[in-house]
Amino acid sequence: MSTSSVIKGALAVVLALLLTACPQPPPPPATLEPPRLLLASAVSHTTVRLSWRPPSNQPQGLQYQLERSRPGREGFDRVGVNLSSTEFEDTQIPTGALTYTFRVRAVSGNSFSPWVESNPVPVPNPCQSDPAQAHRIGCFGPVVSWPVVSTFTALLPTGQVIGWYASDEDGDYRENITVHNTNPRQNPTPGEHDRTLATVWDPASSRFQDASFGNFDGTGRPGQQSGTDLFCAGFSVMSDGRFLTAGGNVGFEWGSIRTNIFDPAANAWITGPGPQTPDMWRDRWYPTLTRLPDDRVLITGGTSQPDPDFVEGSASDPVFNPCRTPSGTCPPGLRQGLPGGDTSIPGAPARGLDRGIATINARQTAFNNAFEIFDPRSGLSMLNTTAAPIESFEHYYPWWHVAPSGLVFLAGAGKQKAFLDVQSDRWVGVWESDQHGLSRDAHRVYGTSVMYRPNRVLVLGGGYAADIWPEPARERVIYALNNLENGNTSVHIELLGDPTRPPIMTPGPRMDFSRTHLNATLLADGRIFVNGGQQDGGENPGPIPARPMSVADSAAWWPRTVNPATVWNIDLAVHYSEIWTPGPGGGSFQRGPRARQPRIYHATSLLLPDATVLTAGGGGCGRCNGNFETGGQDGGLYGRWFGRPDMINQKNHEVYYPSYLFNPDGSLALRPIFVGFGSGVTPNTGFPTIADNTEFSIQWRHPDVNRHIERVSLVALGVPTHGFNQNQRFLELPILSREGWSLRVRSPSDGMYDAPPGGAHNIAPPGFYMLFLIDDQGVPSVAQIVRVQ
Repeated sequence: MSTSSVIKGALAVVLALLLTACPQPPPPPATLEPPRLLLASAVSHTTVRLSWRPPSNQPQGLQYQLERSRPGREGFDRVGVNLSSTEFEDTQIPTGALTYTFRVRAVSGNSFSPWVESNPVPVPNPCQSDPAQAHRIGCFGPVVSWPVVSTFTALLPTGQVIGWYASDEDGDYRENITVHNTNPRQNPTPGEHDRTLATVWDPASSRFQDASFGNFDGTGRPGQQSGTDLFCAGFSVMSDGRFLTAGGNVGFEWGSIRTNIFDPAANAWITGPGPQTPDMWRDRWYPTLTRLPDDRVLITGGTSQPDPDFVEGSASDPVFNPCRTPSGTCPPGLRQGLPGGDTSIPGAPARGLDRGIATINARQTAFNNAFEIFDPRSGLSMLNTTAAPIESFEHYYPWWHVAPSGLVFLAGAGKQKAFLDVQSDRWVGVWESDQHGLSRDAHRVYGTSVMYRPNRVLVLGGGYAADIWPEPARERVIYALNNLENGNTSVHIELLGDPTRPPIMTPGPRMDFSRTHLNATLLADGRIFVNGGQQDGGENPGPIPARPMSVADSAAWWPRTVNPATVWNIDLAVHYSEIWTPGPGGGSFQRGPRARQPRIYHATSLLLPDATVLTAGGGGCGRCNGNFETGGQDGGLYGRWFGRPDMINQKNHEVYYPSYLFNPDGSLALRPIFVGFGSGVTPNTGFPTIADNTEFSIQWRHPDVNRHIERVSLVALGVPTHGFNQNQRFLELPILSREGWSLRVRSPSDGMYDAPPGGAHNIAPPGFYMLFLIDDQGVPSVAQIVRVQ
């Protein structure tokens, strides 16, 4: 045996003796089981009540540690140590309308269990309007500053809100054409203001994150040299969760050809033109984007830069994109000076459409009659059908709603109502409201409409006037609808299962106030919150003349009703809100609380996942000391605040807290708590996904064990601007069974709301919705954002 072998053997013996003499330390104690089901409920503006269940194998002397999250920051703060009870009230909640998450763990000696987190609990701000009436009409919270006038606002699937105005914070450049590149195809270099200042606001932390893009010319904001001024674009949240915009501004009422996509997950833009963001055939300013039942998005309306060289019926154009219609023929009516313009009226322009509303416009802006469809998989296509057959088609954010039949219903702003069959590429029925039960109805410019249930539409307010050129007389006919006449009226529309039959149109209840530029927001329980707007959207023209007017009366009366300067007059603002409740005779309105700030032209409103309503923006008139259409000679039309942007431009928001969040004594109502989904719901790209025509289960709890869930509602994510929420939608899901703390619910299904076989996706077009649980006292939970497909 070698010497090395002897040494190794001896060392092994010594090591064995040492291990025997010095035993190993005992293994660490087994990890404690965690507490179970930590529930958090806000009981006041500074207090959250917490409860949890002990571990199933609770040892002697078990205690708990409790921590509260820091909204918008990393980490937690300790709020309770050495707790022996399974209940706790955190009475030190900082004010600020933030959402908190709590976590608890068990402690025994030197052992700790894993943390268990609570449901997110939003803690509202105190009422700033009459708190004694909060249980009846709700209340407004404090005014919170924003970095921009949020003229365009959308709720993203992340629960955050994106908002923007244009290429500056409040419209200082207005619509100055010299700061844009007005011909992006021939000269791809962006102009000074081909950009958008955007922000993403997180309601949970009340923090803002910059989301601007485009040519920033040394401003220091992140972005690309390729950009679009998204002032007056159309927009929608697509079924894949990304945010699509189409159109924008290149000065005056001339639109942009661009599409752009914002990815909320990356907080980044995919800018056009590109494979995912193709240019449209023609530019659009004020278009509407409507989510369709097949994942696509319908793009309609908007105004365009005139093209006097455009050849009617052509299949291509050397400057603009080839038309993408099935026939290969371009739609007519995309330039001024079409045959048939009425030159007998002094000062009347040549018409910019073969049919449609004419406007007096020194720049001869054209209307975009084409209907385009954006498919996130294959890009853009067009319909052969156009807006031309609708004589009262309103190109400024037309009001479309997807019906349970799968057709798209045009509710306004014109008096003609119609169904568009996108699949068959044709109009199905066109009806004039004043010939079907609404003798005094007319064009409701800057009113709004809401499909408050599938097949049920409420039209609200509206002002100004509109003209048409009926055949064969070719005389201008003014339809007077300034707010002195019926800006406080509503119209109730019931769509029938047979789209070839005219809808049932009846006068609805009157609001307390005449309103243009109003917002109407569906609440978690299906009521409509109406706020903002102005009592006279145009200069008061005096008594309304006979209809049709003489040529002389028409020329004199028309300009007084449409001067746009009055939209900045906050003396005309309606501060009081109203709440509409569905019911017989078109439902009823109730006077709501009074907001502190004027929500006039360029204001927005949308429902948040905590069942409150964000009201933001208004103004956006830059220096507010003149209007480009009147050469600045309009100080009186601004009221007392001519030249006072600090008064007119509302770079702020107020949150409306609906009455369902309060007890009769004004305290906060205890809310049902969503715990989780069971069978029938699958995760998909981070969001719970519900399929049509299925059943699924929901687990829930309630701080009051004697309460139960009465209703389950779905509300589509809001995308409002200029008075119209482009994809707002509400429906209730049937509760099939209740067992303990579990519900069995049916998803949108064929036959529901008169949907035909295979029509479940017409009721809830694929995409993102807020799912609310509503208890037997009408109190909603915080919503879960789900994807319906």
